[in-house]
Amino acid sequence: MEDLAPETKVKIYHLILSRYKEHIEKHERSSLSELRQMITPYNDFIKSLRDKIIEDLQPYSYEKHFFSAVQKVTEYIRSIKNIKLDIVFWMSFEELDSLKAGPLIDQAIFLTSLLRSLGSNDTKVYISFLGKIYVGFSWNNTHYLINPESGSLLSGSDAENAFVEDHLRYVFNDLSFESLEE
Repeated sequence: MEDLAPETKVKIYHLILSRYKEHIEKHERSSLSELRQMITPYNDFIKSLRDKIIEDLQPYSYEKHFFSAVQKVTEYIRSIKNIKLDIVFWMSFEELDSLKAGPLIDQAIFLTSLLRSLGSNDTKVYISFLGKIYVGFSWNNTHYLINPESGSLLSGSDAENAFVEDHLRYVFNDLSFESLEE
């Protein structure tokens, strides 16, 4: 396959993936409860990345430095391109970092793990009925939402109004899970 044009290789890989889509999805499909378990603030890769992010905030104190760290994490998540796959396929934190690309839900799980590792116990993934995905947390009595799609940070009333028309469906992290379906 070495002497094939890149476009032909891509078509062959697409054919293979299409043929085995059901098999792949069967093994990749996760319940929302299982998604919770993918949020791992104590993962070695997450801890290593956290340490890089806060290296100039030493000694790190949640009360003093968390919001500065959030700004660095938000900048980092902007470097990861959003992709929509035709099949259900989960990417590890290392794969997201290496490829600088991944599905929004994987980015949200990654972001939640990273913010949880920085000391925010209330950081959670928020999924709306229309499938919008955010990562939310509170700090200094203000609620914030990070949109992993754009890397934007909403605060206060902007964060609170994000789900006025498109209501929340699920809210979760590694410590809790809420289904808001009626």
